[in-house]
Amino acid sequence: MTNLTTGSRPRFWLAMLVLWGLVPAVSSAQSWSTVTSPALGAPRAVGSYTAGCVQGAEALPPDGPGFQTMRRYRQRFFGHPTLMRYLYDLAAAATQQRLGLLSFGDLGQSRGGPTPSGHASHQTGLDVDIWFMLLPNSQPLPAAERETISAASFVQADGRTLTSQWSPQHGQLLQRAARFEAVERIFVNAAIKQALCLQSPGAPWLQKLRPWRGHDDHFHVRLRCPGGDAECQGQEPIPAGDGCGAELAWWFTEEARKPLKRTSAPKPLLPAACTEILHK
Repeated sequence: MTNLTTGSRPRFWLAMLVLWGLVPAVSSAQSWSTVTSPALGAPRAVGSYTAGCVQGAEALPPDGPGFQTMRRYRQRFFGHPTLMRYLYDLAAAATQQRLGLLSFGDLGQSRGGPTPSGHASHQTGLDVDIWFMLLPNSQPLPAAERETISAASFVQADGRTLTSQWSPQHGQLLQRAARFEAVERIFVNAAIKQALCLQSPGAPWLQKLRPWRGHDDHFHVRLRCPGGDAECQGQEPIPAGDGCGAELAWWFTEEARKPLKRTSAPKPLLPAACTEILHK
């Protein structure tokens, strides 16, 4: 709990008021982005992927065995310990299969919560963006270059075919990434899913690959709620089947290709427990 010194009493009473339901949970993205250290305590994934927070997050180092991290100036290299284990295990598997050095993009902020830009999710420490860039050697890029380099698209401008940069190794990486039991789903560009459906029709792991706008230069891995985290809200189950039929075909229709309309719907409130975590 919060230390009851004079300077911490305002934070303590704010947390108490939230717990008693007398004030709403804090939802300001700016508030969450300015905190750069994890909240101490047992790991907790609280709320949903798009309205939540995390306690006891861990920081991914700039680089490690089989991986490098990108754009660290964004301070989004934190995650639930379950996500950390997944990333180390995936990098080890990629190294064993000689797929190349992995490039990890955004995970989440030190205590999760909404980000000022770039994501609606990544709030509970269970999401990560992994670039399709695979380095053929085990040497990471210079740290300064990783702060400015942009991820390259692997989908042609027509939105239907892949570029010449796509290789069998990329398909193998997605297959390996999806096979982990902890994975809830993986968001990829529809053209990438289509190519893999043609390559491996009926493969069980294709079910976890969900087409979504963008995701032509990276894929987004989302882990399921860790066992025992009662405050963590999972997503609806994935439909049965490999998702390679009518569901995928819709993404190539004119309706799907229209830009999304911006809405003025209010952002969801965070669970009350997140205010306590933010101010620990």
